[in-house]
This record gives sequence, structure tokens and C-alpha cells, in this order.
Amino acid sequence: MKKLIYAVSIFGFLASNSVSAQDYHFTQFDALTPTYQPALTGMYTDAYYRGATQYRNQWRPLATKPFSTFALSYDMPINDKWGVGGYLVNYDGAKVFNAFNFVVSGSYRITDVSDKNHFLTTGLQMGLIYKNTNSLDLLFDSQYNSGTFNPELPSNEEFQRNSKLMPEFNIGSYYEWTDPRNFYHPYAGFTIFHITSPKEALLSNSSSRLPRRFLFNMGSKFDVNEEFKLDLKSIYMRQGQARELLIGLLGGYTLKDQNTTLKLGTYYRHKDAISILTGVEYRDLTFILSYDITTSGLKEFNGSRGGVEFTLAYSPIK
Repeated sequence: MKKLIYAVSIFGFLASNSVSAQDYHFTQFDALTPTYQPALTGMYTDAYYRGATQYRNQWRPLATKPFSTFALSYDMPINDKWGVGGYLVNYDGAKVFNAFNFVVSGSYRITDVSDKNHFLTTGLQMGLIYKNTNSLDLLFDSQYNSGTFNPELPSNEEFQRNSKLMPEFNIGSYYEWTDPRNFYHPYAGFTIFHITSPKEALLSNSSSRLPRRFLFNMGSKFDVNEEFKLDLKSIYMRQGQARELLIGLLGGYTLKDQNTTLKLGTYYRHKDAISILTGVEYRDLTFILSYDITTSGLKEFNGSRGGVEFTLAYSPIK
């Protein structure tokens, strides 16, 4: 019961601040390209299209109803310069708070197609965000009396509405050094989410807005040999007072049949968790599974058992 109160109280705090919370996040942050970098939407030439789904389940030991995130994306190249696609994401916070994103995405290659050394793109997204809150299950500071929680006490909060529909606009850019004469290919990207910072307040006495989220990603791909490839990657996000830094290394080894690639990696999210990733790519299908081991103070409540996450992608090769 103590763990349940702790978990639900988190969302009570968020609701009392007009649900000004950090967006959903994934350990496999780049598994569904349009969800993190508009500029890479459809920016490939080896497949006709790419469809992928991703699911994350976390904090199950804290409450009977876990926190889960589901995402679905699709993108494809139109020609050598343009790509289109979109995604939807549903973030379910223990059936107390829910956010649904629906976004269409487009990208444009700035560098010439004949340029084999440099790859520079930009992208734009637009869509809708729908947020709703089950206010009956929220807990507030005013319901604590002399350090003891009493759910019978009034919250002293007046909800103007329990849901909110907001516009969504995102923009991004990406650069990669693609010189084929070298075995390493560094890259970097920058994305701004919620450009218009729309009003998201649910309480009648609040006018808070959804904070812009700034995402920086950088790393380098290494072609060690024909069979073995590495991707050293990192991501830094800032949204309001929230910060997140994740660094990871993912390796892929292609078997002799050249149809199967085994994947193995590890990520570290600063002051939060260590993640182990494993997966396989067979012809047009890719499956990756990851598990977070909590290293923050939250491990006292969840026994270090963090989130489990999987990605399934289908990309028919030309």
C-alpha cells in the first residue's frame, strides 16, 4: 500500500502543477526514427518503407497498474531528397494520467545526392497531443495532516476540465560524415519538440504551458569489418527543469549466411539506470529487447527492477 500511495502521489504532484511533466521516454530512443528525429524520416535508400512498434512497461513493483508507453511509426522515402511518415504514441501513467500523440513527419535532404562525404537533412512535424487525467484517483499535499496521509481530506483543487487537446509542432536537423574511405562516421542531431509551447493547464487557477523539449543526439558508427559494426550513441534532453543524459554502445554481428545479424549492447542513463539490450535482425525483420536496472534512489521502492522494453520493426529490402 505504501508503494501504491508513493506512485500515485507522483501523479498527484504532476496534476497539481497542471500536468507540466517530462514527456515519455524510451531506452531504445532511436528505434522509431520519426519519434526522435524528424530530419531522418524516410532518409534511407535500401528499403521501400519502414514500419515499427515499440512498447515500454515500467515501475510495476510500485503499483498494481504499471506505467506503460506504446508507439507505432511508419516512414518511407519519396525520392532521393524527400521522405514522409508519422507516428503515434500513447503514454499511460497507471490509469491516472494519459497522453496520446499523433504526428505526421516530413524531411528534406539538403546535401546533394551525389555527395558521398556529407549527409545533412532537416525535418518538420505537426500533429496533436491529447492529455487526460482521472482526477478521482489523484492525491495532493493538502491531504496530508501532520505527516499522515488521509485520503478523506479535500484536495482544495478545482479541475476546469479533465482533458486537453493541443497542437504539436516539432523541427529537427541531422548531420553525418559519410566518407566511405573511413571506417568511422560521426553524426549529430538537434530537435525541438512543442515549438509553440501550448497551454496545457487543467486547473482553473493555472495557465501553465507545455515546456519545449530540446533533444541533442550525437555519436559515431564504426565499420570494424564486413561482419562487425558498432554504434556509439548518446542523447541529452532538457524539458523545463527535467534533464536526461543517456550514453550507449550497440554492436551488430552478421552471420555467414548474411541474412542474420545478432545485436548486443548496453546503455547508461545518468543517475537513473543501466540497460542491457539484445536482439536479432533477420532479413526484413528486427527485434530488440532491453531491460533497465534501476540505480537511482527509486531502487528502494522497486527493488532495482526498472522498465522492460521491446521493439519490432519491418523494413522490406529493395
